[in-house]
Amino acid sequence: FLIGQISSVDNISILNETNPDNNSNNMLLLKFISLFLVIASVNCSSNNQSQIYKKINKSFYGGIYKVGDPYLIDGKIYYPTIDKEYDEIGEASWYGKEFHNKLTANGETFNMNKVSAAHRTLPLPSKVKVTNLSNNKSLVMRVNDRGPFTKDRIIDLSMRAAELLGFKEKGTQRVRVQYLSGANIYDKFGNLVTKKKFIKQENYLSLKNQDSFSLVIGSYKRIENVKKIKIKLKNFNKLSVDKRVSSNTNIYKIYIGPYFNKDYVLKLQETVNFMGFKDTRIEKK
Repeated sequence: FLIGQISSVDNISILNETNPDNNSNNMLLLKFISLFLVIASVNCSSNNQSQIYKKINKSFYGGIYKVGDPYLIDGKIYYPTIDKEYDEIGEASWYGKEFHNKLTANGETFNMNKVSAAHRTLPLPSKVKVTNLSNNKSLVMRVNDRGPFTKDRIIDLSMRAAELLGFKEKGTQRVRVQYLSGANIYDKFGNLVTKKKFIKQENYLSLKNQDSFSLVIGSYKRIENVKKIKIKLKNFNKLSVDKRVSSNTNIYKIYIGPYFNKDYVLKLQETVNFMGFKDTRIEKK
């Protein structure tokens, strides 16, 4: 569009040279077209900013796809898993101001005025249907956080979700929670990030990052012990076994990793120690 307008101005400049008697009129025309170009350029810029704003204004962006490893909270281990048949009845609560604008478990930003939820084990992010069993109101919402960790509660809703379902003032409510599907994630500009693209980005970062950390469970000679340990730790996503030979004897090293966040590995260590593996160590590569 702008190139076309510039070409038109160039043509008028040529006319000025070939028609000196009409210089005054042509100058007025040039000024008019220049003004038009400025206005058009401002409008284009405004439209682009509007489009970017619309992208950034998505309710949830900047997060990751995550099932997660087992984790320890208040003396209890939770096991995240993909459960497409998940359908549970129990107590719901809600959370708001204390966590507003803080990061969720999958790296998005919690907004108490948006409809979302926290669940202890479902994949992040997920779509679930939550039904208030007292008034039969239902909402489909995004699960992007972990919780609640209060006894006998199965889901934590944002303040807005609780408000729409009619139990904000009451605080808790008996509900039915049904898993519907996984949910999409978006980058910081609001662009869709497919799982395939996300995995590719993760692989790129793993090659780029120099420091990685693994949680070493131990080294064992007997394959029977290795098999037993693998069964106990099967829910950890990056459980691995390396085999080497020393003095004609097979040595099996069991570890979980690598990860690029040492704090995350420290939490894994706390969970694994609670499960009875007391001699673990963190190994840096």
